[in-house]
Parts: sequence; structure tokens; C-alpha cells
Amino acid sequence: MNKEKLSFTNASCRETMVRILKSFLTAYALCAVFHAPLDPARYETSLDFAIASIYELLGMYDFKFLLLLVLSYIFYGFSRSISLSHPESPRQSSALLSVFFAVTILLGRSYQEIQSSAYCFGSGVNFIRFILALAGYAFLFHAIMGLLTVFLDSRSFTSRETHFFTTRPFRKSFLILCAAYAPFLLLSFPGKLCWDAIGQIEQVMGGMEYSTHHPLFHTLIMGGLVKGADALFHSPETGLFVYMLFQDFLLAAALASTISLLSRRGARFSLLLCLQLLYCVTPVYSNMASTAVKDVPYSAFVTGYVMALALLLERPGRIRDKGFVPLFLSLQLGVILLRNNGLYVVLFSGIGISFYLWKKYCPRERILCLLSSFAGSILAAELILFLLVRATCAASGSIGEMLSIPFQQTARYLQLYRDELTPGEREAIETVLGDADLVAASYNPDSSDPVKALYRKDASGGELFSYLKVWFRGFLKHPGCYAEGFLQHIYGWFTPAVSNSIRYEADDYNLGRQGGLFPGAEKLLIFYYRFAARISVLGILENIGAAVWAFCFLTFYQKRRQQYAALLAGLPLWISLLICMAAPCFFGHPRYAFPILFSLPFLYGFTLTGDLQDPGKEH
Repeated sequence: MNKEKLSFTNASCRETMVRILKSFLTAYALCAVFHAPLDPARYETSLDFAIASIYELLGMYDFKFLLLLVLSYIFYGFSRSISLSHPESPRQSSALLSVFFAVTILLGRSYQEIQSSAYCFGSGVNFIRFILALAGYAFLFHAIMGLLTVFLDSRSFTSRETHFFTTRPFRKSFLILCAAYAPFLLLSFPGKLCWDAIGQIEQVMGGMEYSTHHPLFHTLIMGGLVKGADALFHSPETGLFVYMLFQDFLLAAALASTISLLSRRGARFSLLLCLQLLYCVTPVYSNMASTAVKDVPYSAFVTGYVMALALLLERPGRIRDKGFVPLFLSLQLGVILLRNNGLYVVLFSGIGISFYLWKKYCPRERILCLLSSFAGSILAAELILFLLVRATCAASGSIGEMLSIPFQQTARYLQLYRDELTPGEREAIETVLGDADLVAASYNPDSSDPVKALYRKDASGGELFSYLKVWFRGFLKHPGCYAEGFLQHIYGWFTPAVSNSIRYEADDYNLGRQGGLFPGAEKLLIFYYRFAARISVLGILENIGAAVWAFCFLTFYQKRRQQYAALLAGLPLWISLLICMAAPCFFGHPRYAFPILFSLPFLYGFTLTGDLQDPGKEH
């Protein structure tokens, strides 16, 4: 008995010590103040520098730190008790994901404040502080995800009880969404314009040459409505407002469809109510509902595509259902035609999912899956685009649009190591981007647009290949420079600490009236959206970094529960995230991630209303 009692006491003591250590590191992480590396030259002696470094490393132990220490200790105790009350151990640890979240938040902080990783790796002191803060955040995130998985595992999100959304769920949800967005749409009459939309309208109105730089299909729809209203009623504003109604119809229909589908799966009223409120309250939805931008209809079709994929992967036999293949084909066509990079979303997700479904189909169904769905949609879309280009004599988009990351890295390289270039290397760069000094001066850590604007469209394929060889040699010489340029370019997609509230203000466009329904209406909307971003809950709901974290956690949870149908249905969103990383910038353009933000609530609902069976089984 004494040995058992002693063993229990030792275990309890170890548990207490571990809990104290976790609490200390978490409080340290939350209170850590990061600075650029200390300069030894600013101190009279090495001892002074060493003492200052130690002060920097130790941090401050004030009331805030002590309060967080106590709260962390209580939280970890609560987390421990919850895990003990649910002894079924998870089949997969979230430790790796916790470390990833910790790294992104610390690196993101460094890049946001000083445009480099010096807060984390700039000196030995900074690196040690980074490791300590990393451990504290990782422990915190690991505990939070443990509580989330227990919460989700211990509750049922389906019910046979009748409720508001049991009958006619699509109609009810659609009308509620329209009512929620209507005030913002009316106050913004005839609708806000982003610069891309202005360029698209100008193409149809005759002020610019047609181009495939923007999706030509969408250009003709939006510009056609504006031009038609101008010709019929001498009111381009009417045409723009009609387009806004069309865009909002697609958005509300896509979101209402998620409510309808989940309702048919037996989702609880509380789950459906949460999604409905999310769609109505989150500022980004009403904001974009009143802004003419191609990303809204595109994201609506991506959401529909993800829904169809989820259903097909859950029960592959649905491909034989009447009407499923035409609907699937139509959704893919919309994804491809409404955004240029939609082709890659359908192509790569189609390849991955076709491999998964291949063994589940007979030869006839394999052909039906490939030709009538993925390959068929791509061929049909390319034919439509070919005919539209021929009809409008549209100029091809620049290949430079695909080279945001290499161009950024080259510009950063030129700023730091221009003198190391040989005459031949400099010439190879200048044949593609122009004067090397101008390229270096145009470097903006947050956006590749200034450098991309220098791209010479007359550069030949051979010259572009020569440039890429020089770019690769630069990577081999100074990989750190390239890594810094890349991480500075993409960090905003991965950290909730970066605000991404967006409101386009193209007020100097004179084709139609701008400024809202009445004088001052636009200022009221601007105030609302900027203030909403300051409210933590609303700001987090529309935060792209938070959405990516939620997506990563969902993928972890799906894998843990072996819900591979739901997991693979998120493949278009992973491809969308890669496209975001290759985009010109993060700041001002979080709309690139709207497919993730708009589709993620459905994927959560689909996962929580699914079962643990093999997704390939018919039932």
C-alpha cells in the first residue's frame, strides 16, 4: 500500500509540475514582447550586452503575467479533467497541428511588424525566446483542440425532431438571407465597384480592348448588363444594380442550399440556426453582397461544387441518379468560367477524386465519371471560352500573372545581392522584367503587383526560360533570401492575428453614380464595416487566417474520425489555398480565399452530420 501510495504521490507531483511548466510557458508566450535583435555596438562592454540580452530573454513578470499564469493553470487542470472523463483516446494526436499554429502566429507577427523573420531567428536570444513562446502556444492550442474534439465527439448533431427548417428549408433560408442582405444592397445602390470590375465593364462599353486577364464569361455578363441598361434606359446604374441582384441571387442560393442539404441529412435545428446566423451576421457576406466582384459568383459555384463532391464521395452510386451528372457538370462549368484559376480547382480536384473513385466503379461508371463530369466540364468550358475569345477578339492574359512568387523573390534578391550578378544573369533578368535597378526599387514586401507590372509581354519563351534558370541559381546561392520573400508574401493567409477587413472604394469612376442610395449612405456602411472588424467575434468570423486554421482543424478531425468522404470534399479548398499563396498579395485581396470562407461552414455541417462508416459503401 505504501508503495502504491508513494507511486500515486509521485505521479501527482509530476503532473502538477508539468501543469505549472505548461502554465508558465503559456503565460510567457502570451506576454512575450518581441524586438529586433539587439546591437552589441550599442553597449559599452560585452557584459552589458549579455545582461541586456538576459533581460530580453526573461521578459516581464507583472500582474498580467501572473494573472495569465493562474488562468492557464486552471485551464490546463480543467482540460486534464475533461480528458480523464472521456477515456477513449484519440486515434491521432493534434501535437503537430498545434506546433504549426504556433509557428504561423509567431512568424506572422514578425513578418507583419518588421517584414522579416528576425523576431524569431535574428539572434540567439530571439531564437530562444521564439522556442519558449512556441512551446507555450503549442501547449495552449493542443489543449484547446483536445477540448474541441471531446465536445464534438460527445454530442449528436442530428435529430429526427421536426423544426423550422424541416419543410422547405431552401426557400426559408433563401428569403432570410435576401432580407438580411437587402438593406446593405439598397444603401449601396447601385453597387460598389472594385477596380477589376471597372476594367471588365470598360471592355464591354468600348473603353478598353477585350482581354482574358479577367474571366471573359463574367466580363460579358456584368458589362453586358451595364451596357444594355445604358442603351435601353440611358442608365448604366440600372444595369449595375441588376447585376448586383444576379450576384446576390447566386450567393444566397448557394448558402441556402447548404442549409437545405444539411436539413435533409437530419441536422439539428441548433446547427442549422448557427449556420444561418453565420451567413447573416458575418460582415463579409453582406459586404460582398453589395460589391460587384467576380469572386462572389465564383465562390458561390465553388460552394455548390464542394457540396456535390461531398455527396458523390459519400455515396458514389449517386452518379447514376437522374439529374446528378448534369448538375455536377453545370457547377464545374461555373467554377471554370467565372474565374480563370477555376480551371485548376476542377482539374486537380478531379484528378485526385477520380483516382479515389476509380476502384468503386465499373468500367461504364468510370467513363461516366471522367467524361461527363471532370474531363467533360473542362472540355466544354474550354470550347465556350474559345468561341467567346474568337467572337470578341480578346487578347490573351499575361503569363506573368502566374509568376508572382518568382518575380517577388527576384526583386528581393536584387535589393540584397545585385552586385553578385554576372552580366549574363543581369541581362537574362532584364529581358523579362526590364532594368534591374528599377525592379529592385519596385519591390514591395506585401504585393508583387509593382514588380509584375514591369513584366515585358514581348519576352519570348526562351528568354523566360533563361530568366528562370537565373532565378534558380539565385535560390541555390541564397535560399534564405528566397524563403524570406516567399514567407513575407504568404504569411497573412495563415495567421488570425492579421486583420483582413475589406471594403472597395472606387469612388472616382464616372460612368455611373457612386456613393450610395442617399448622400452619406456610403459613409455609414464604411463606418459599420470598419467598426465590425474591431469586434472580436465578427472580426474572427470573416478573418481568412482564422478560416484556414478552422479548415486545418476540420481536416485533422475528419481524418481522426476516418470520414474520408468529407475530407476529400475539401480538396478544391486546398487547391484554392495554393492559388491564394501564388496570388499577387494578401493585403486588400482576401477575396481570393472566399471559396474557403464560404464553403467551410457546409463542410463542418456535413462532417458533423455524417457517420463513421466507410464512405464508399452504398446505403
